[in-house]
Amino acid sequence: MKVGFIGLGSMGLPMAQRLQAAGHDLTVYARRAASIEPFRGTSATIAATPAAMGAAVDAVGMCVFDAAGVEEVMFGPAGLAETLRPGAVVLVHSTVSPTQIRAIAERAATHHVRVLDAPVSGGAPRAQTGELTIMIGGDAAALTDVNDLLSALSNHVIHLGAIGAGSHAKLINNTLFAAQITLTDDALQAGTSLGVDPAGLAAVLMTSSSACIASGLRLRAGSTANVAASPAGPPLVKDVHLMTELLGNAPGHELLDVAHRFTTAAHP
Repeated sequence: MKVGFIGLGSMGLPMAQRLQAAGHDLTVYARRAASIEPFRGTSATIAATPAAMGAAVDAVGMCVFDAAGVEEVMFGPAGLAETLRPGAVVLVHSTVSPTQIRAIAERAATHHVRVLDAPVSGGAPRAQTGELTIMIGGDAAALTDVNDLLSALSNHVIHLGAIGAGSHAKLINNTLFAAQITLTDDALQAGTSLGVDPAGLAAVLMTSSSACIASGLRLRAGSTANVAASPAGPPLVKDVHLMTELLGNAPGHELLDVAHRFTTAAHP
């Protein structure tokens, strides 16, 4: 299949490389020349603009930071929407709000382009091995048309419903992830108050029944502030804020209340 990929960061690069390794005819675009370097001298085509890519592909994967980035490459100057053929599928792997992805999909439909929200989870290691979880919202027929592409990226593709459903699931997942990080702080504080050796307790928590990816990240980092200052921090903060927009600040959302403590650590 002729496929394009935009957004060649820590997640997007291994995803694009897996599509290429699976034998798909790959075209890539990036604003930064350094992001393109892994594809120079390979079978991949390097597009000068998103519009140049659109004219050459049947589907596009997109893993840029936020909705503004998606809109720029889709509808900005020399954007994809100008040249994608009718019926082409755009897979938005970025984490955006359901409202944003619905608006993007509606605008793309005026160009006869189909959009699936397809946020991913698993980090760069699982992107490299093709073991991502991909949360899909959108038309089932469009999903069927790109199943072959997704099989190169994921062994766990879940269709959750209409456009926006994938984004709902990703925001819930990342809000829980942020909350689990801060709850690990509470566990360590409880241990300190009871006189338990902190290093020993950390070793227990990373290997016992309470162990999870989030707590392991926090315990290895040494503090929630260190996690917030790492590359994982800004996307988590963004996603907790997006979840807040969905649920509001009204009391009763305990998950969101705990997750907000992570954003406080990021911006004390």
